[in-house]
Amino acid sequence: MESHTAKERKLKADIIQKNSLSKKLQKHLSAIRRWTEELNKTHRLRRQRKLKASITRYQEQVVRLRDELLRRCDTLETRIKKEMAYSEEEVKAFKTRLTKDVKALQKTQQNLEETEKDKTASKADPAIKPRLEKLLKEEFQKVKKDEKALKSEERDKALFTLELKRMALERKLYGS
Repeated sequence: MESHTAKERKLKADIIQKNSLSKKLQKHLSAIRRWTEELNKTHRLRRQRKLKASITRYQEQVVRLRDELLRRCDTLETRIKKEMAYSEEEVKAFKTRLTKDVKALQKTQQNLEETEKDKTASKADPAIKPRLEKLLKEEFQKVKKDEKALKSEERDKALFTLELKRMALERKLYGS
């Protein structure tokens, strides 16, 4: 969980490709709409023929893009759901590990405070306090790293959820 796995990176890259495909499809549809409006307004025959040819060509491309987009939506949806299910289990396990780390941090901090209070122990062995401080610092850094990784997982989960909603909308718009 410390870093994104190759699967997550590939999934995010595929999501970006699908979104760029969706944008391209939207641009084609807006161009067809624009050209259809212009076709209805113009009375020049040569311009009408060019517009009709462009509209026909773009309509064929729209069908191809739509099919490709829907195919990618299907594959991405299953991959995202699989990753989110795995991620939820991973997050639960990670939260339990984080609570254990926090308890260890608190215990180390408590030991350090006890050592400072007990002047005789610190005079008898002056190396105890630096070792406890080092342990405290290491535990603190470990907890911070774990919290950062947990936030990253939560961001990924939000991203995947948003993407699932977007795919449902695209299916509704472009048919499935």
